[in-house]
Amino acid sequence: MLISLFLLQFIMVLHLSSTAQSVTQVIQGIIKNDKNEPVSGASVMEKGSANGTVTSQDGRFRITVAGKNAVLVISYTGYETKEIHVDNDKPQNIVLALENKGLNEVVVIGYGAQKKASVTGSVASVKGSDIAQSSSANISNAIAGRIPGVIANNRSGRPGDDASTILIRGFNSFGGGTSPLVVVDGVPDRDFTRINPADIENITVLKDAAAAIYGVRSANGVILVTTKRGKTGKPTIQYDGSYGIQQLTRLPEIVNAWQYMTYYNEINPNTYSQADIDKYKAGNDSNYRSTDWINEVFRKNAPQLAHALSVSGGTDNVKYYFSGQYLDQSSNFRNSIEHYKQFNIRSNIDARISRNLKVNLDLAARREDRTYPTYGVNSILHEARSLYPFIPVRWANGSLSAGVSNGRNPVILVTGDPGYDKIKNYVLTPLAGFDLQLPFITRGLSVSGYASFDINLRNEKIFTKPWDAYSYNRTTGEYANQKTSTAITSITQDDRLTYYNTNFIKLAYDRQFGLHNINAFAGYEQTSSNYSQTYAYRKNLLSDQIDQIFTGNAEGQNATGASAQDGRASYLGRLGYNFDNKYLAELSFRYNGSFNFPASNRWGFFPAVSVGWRISEEKFFQEFVPFINQLKIRASWGMMGSDAVAQYLFLTRYQLVTNKNYYTYFGNDYALASSLLLSSTPNTNITWEKQDTRNIGFDATFLNGKLNINADYFRYLRKDILAQRSASIPLYTGMSLPAENIGKSLNRGFDLSVNYNNRKGAFQYNIGINLTYAKSKVLFRDEAANVPEWQKSEGHPIDSWLVYNTNGVYHTKEEIDGSVHLPGAKIGDLWIKDIDGNKSITSNDMVRRFESATPKFVYGINLGASYKGVAVNLLFSGQEKAKQMILSQMQGSLVAPPKWLYDGRSTADNPNAQYPRAFNANDSYNSIYADFWLKNAAFLRLKSVEASYSLPVHLYSRFGFSSMRVYASAYNLLSFDGMKKYGIDPETNNITGVNYPQSRIFRTGINVGL
Repeated sequence: MLISLFLLQFIMVLHLSSTAQSVTQVIQGIIKNDKNEPVSGASVMEKGSANGTVTSQDGRFRITVAGKNAVLVISYTGYETKEIHVDNDKPQNIVLALENKGLNEVVVIGYGAQKKASVTGSVASVKGSDIAQSSSANISNAIAGRIPGVIANNRSGRPGDDASTILIRGFNSFGGGTSPLVVVDGVPDRDFTRINPADIENITVLKDAAAAIYGVRSANGVILVTTKRGKTGKPTIQYDGSYGIQQLTRLPEIVNAWQYMTYYNEINPNTYSQADIDKYKAGNDSNYRSTDWINEVFRKNAPQLAHALSVSGGTDNVKYYFSGQYLDQSSNFRNSIEHYKQFNIRSNIDARISRNLKVNLDLAARREDRTYPTYGVNSILHEARSLYPFIPVRWANGSLSAGVSNGRNPVILVTGDPGYDKIKNYVLTPLAGFDLQLPFITRGLSVSGYASFDINLRNEKIFTKPWDAYSYNRTTGEYANQKTSTAITSITQDDRLTYYNTNFIKLAYDRQFGLHNINAFAGYEQTSSNYSQTYAYRKNLLSDQIDQIFTGNAEGQNATGASAQDGRASYLGRLGYNFDNKYLAELSFRYNGSFNFPASNRWGFFPAVSVGWRISEEKFFQEFVPFINQLKIRASWGMMGSDAVAQYLFLTRYQLVTNKNYYTYFGNDYALASSLLLSSTPNTNITWEKQDTRNIGFDATFLNGKLNINADYFRYLRKDILAQRSASIPLYTGMSLPAENIGKSLNRGFDLSVNYNNRKGAFQYNIGINLTYAKSKVLFRDEAANVPEWQKSEGHPIDSWLVYNTNGVYHTKEEIDGSVHLPGAKIGDLWIKDIDGNKSITSNDMVRRFESATPKFVYGINLGASYKGVAVNLLFSGQEKAKQMILSQMQGSLVAPPKWLYDGRSTADNPNAQYPRAFNANDSYNSIYADFWLKNAAFLRLKSVEASYSLPVHLYSRFGFSSMRVYASAYNLLSFDGMKKYGIDPETNNITGVNYPQSRIFRTGINVGL
C-alpha cells in the first residue's frame, strides 16, 4: 500500500509539472550591493523555471531566458531577494538592498505563520540547517543551547536511547507531566527526535500565551516542527553521507585488585590475606593480575554511519520533496550485539488543482531497529562495578570466567550468548490536506484542513538462554561450567499497536484595508488514539537453538493483553489586527474537551491576548532614536491548561488479583476463583491544571539589521495541580485519599538572545548568545503537619534534594565526642548535623537543597564565520545552579570504589583525609543521601563544532554537480566543569553511575547537489 501511494504521488508530479517555452532572448548585466561594490556569486534565476546562473567576480552575469516578458529573480545571502521584469535585451544594472531578517522572516506559529515583525508572542526558532550541524543522530540533542527558553539535558548516549529531556522555561508543576507538546507539520504527538535532520525546515518554540491556542495541552509550552517542502525550480538532488566515531565522554577510574582488597579489608578485616594483596601489588605473577572491568565492557570507538538523499523541485502547479535516510549506530559496549538502525522515507507534495484550490499529500515512514542484550544497562554496569577486579575475564585455559555468581560476567552479558532483546518500531504518518480560496464570496476568505492517520507498531522479542561461564578452583586446578545456573530458556513477545487520528478544518480571513490588516480563523480539531498490547511469555524451551515461543512449556506461561483510548476535541480561533504595521493585537481561544476527565467536567475555555507596539515606526522615535532601526514592545496573557495526568482517575477501577498470597478459594474442594481488587479511589471532580501565563518583552534591531536583541520576562502561576492531602490523612493511618486539584506553584524568570551578523567583503561572521533563567516556587502543597519546616517544599523550588547536612568528615575523636552523632561513629565517618536540636541524628535532620540535576540557568553561545567557501560554526552550551549526587558505593556491598574515593579516603594513617573511611552500601554512616555527595553540575560545553569547505564551481560543474561541500564536525567535544575528577559527565543524572555514559562524536561527510 505504501509503495502504491508513493507511485501515485510520482505520477501526479509528472502529470502536473509539464510546461513549454519557445521564444528566447539573452539578458546581461551587473549586480552591486548597497555600497556600490560588485557582488560575486549572486544567484540569477528565471522565475518559474530551473534556468539560472551566478555572477562572476566583477558582478556580471549573462543568461538566456524564454519569452519577451521574463522575470529575473536575484538573490544573495544577507540581501533582499529582488525580482526584475525584463522586456528588452538592454544591459541591466541591479542594486541589492541589505536584508532585514527581523522583519521579513516568516515564523511558524500555532495553525499558521506570521512575519516576525508582526509576532506579539514569545516565539523562538532555529533553522533546519543549524540542526543538521549536530553529529548526534537524535534531533533533541541538537537544540540544546540554540533556543532561548529551552532547557535540554542529555542523560545517555546509548544508541536508540539517547534523547534529551526537554523543558520550556523550567518546572511549572509537581503533579503531572512537565514535557512540552510536540507538533510536527500540524499534527500533535508525533515523535520529532528520529526525523531525518535534512528533512527539517525549522523548529519553533512557543513559550508564552502564543501556545494557548493549544488549550489543555499548552501549559508546558509547544514545539512546532516543520518539514521541508518543494520549491519552484528544476529538480534538485541532494546527497549527504557521513561516517562518525562515537566515544564516551567520561568513564570513572576504578581501583585495581590489590587496592580493592585493601579497601574491603578496612570494612571487614582479614577478608583477603596480605600475601595475596602483595602478589597482586607486585604484578609479576600471571595468576595475580588485575582486571579493569570498565575497560573490558566498553570500547573506545564505535562507528556511526548515515546516508541521506533528497529530491525537490516543482513548477507553479506542483511542488515536491522526496527524501530517504539510512542510519547505523553501533554501541560502545565491547563485542556487543547492541545496535541501532533507522530507515526514513518522506514525500511531501503540493499540487495546485485549480486557480483557488491547492492540495497536499504528505507521507513519512520510519523503521527503527534496536538490538540490545537481554540484561539492561543498569544490570550490566552493576556487575562491572561489583565484580572483583582480581577475577579475570578469561581463565588461563581461555574459558570465560563466571563472575561473582551465576555466570554474570559483564563481558558475556553484553554479547548475544545470553540471548537478545530485539525491538522494532514501524511508524507511518500520512497526511492529506487542502486549501481552498473563496474570492467569489470575498477576497481573503479561505477554508483549509487536513487529516492524518498515524500508525505506530512496536514489536519486542526477548530470547533468554543459558551461557557458558566457568569457575576455577585454584586448589584443585579444576574448571566448572556454571551454565545450568546462569539462566533458563525463555521467550517474551510484546506487541503494541497505536493508531493516532487527527482531523482539522478552519475558515480563515486575511485582508488588508488601507492601513488596517485583519487576519482571523475559526477551526475545529479532533484527535483520538487507540492502543492495544498483546503480551506472551513461555519458559523452559525445548532447545536454546530455536527462539520461538511455541517451543516453551505451558506451565508458568503468561498470555495477557491491554488496551487504552485517548481523545480530545477542540473549537479554536484567532483574531489578529495590525494598524499601519505599528499597533498589533491578537486574541485567541480554544474550547477544549479532554478524555482524561469526567463528562460533566470535560470541557474548558482557554483564552489568550497579546499586543505589540512597533515604536520604531513612530516618526518621533525615528527622529530622536535613529540608532535603533527596529524596536517592538510586546506583552501577552493567557489561561493555559495541562491534562498530563493518568487516565480514568475519575472512575472506580479494579484489577485482577495476581499475587498468590491473595488468591481466593471457595467450596469443599477449595476451587480457585478469580477475584478483583479495588485498585483506586475515584476522584469524580478531577480537572486539568490551569496556568495564568504572563509575558512582557521586546525585540530590537541595531546597526542596520546587524545586531538583534530579544528579551522576555515571564510569570507562570499554576493552580489545580494534582496532589495528595497528606496533612488530612497521615501516612500512619494506612489510608490514602485520591489526588485532588489542590496544588499551586509559581514560576518566574527571563530569557534573552543577542545576535550579531556582519560581512566584510567575502568574509561573513555571526555571534549569538542566548540565556534562560527559570526559578519555580511551590505556593501550596498539603504537606503533613509532622514534617519539619526545613523539609517542606512549600515556599521553595519544585525540584530539590532531601539530604543530611554535614560538616565534612570526622578527623579526631574529640570532634566526635563534642558533637551529636550516630551511635558507633568513628573517625572518617560523615559529620552529620543535628538540625532539629534533639541531641540525636534521625531522618528529621534531613534538609532540602533546592537544586537538582535540572539546571535553573542555561545558556548558549553560537559562533560562525565563512570566507570564500570555508565555513566554521561552533555552538557552546552551558548550565548553572544544578547539583548532582555522586555516591557509587550505594550500588551494592561489593562495589569497587572509584580511584578518587580510594585515594582520598580516611585511614588510620591519614585521618585528615577529604573523604570518608572505606564503606559500602550497608554502611549507615556514609552511604546516605548527604550534601557531602552533592556536586556542582555546572558546565560550559563545546556542544557542536563544524568546519566545512564548499568547493569552487568550476571543479565539478562539468560533471553535472551543482554544489559540493565537505565537512568535519564533532559533538560534545569539550566540557569545562568540576566533575572530571569523578569520571562523570556533568549531564549525568544517575547517583550510583550505572547508566550508559554520554557520547562524544567525531564525524566527516560530504554533501553533493545535482
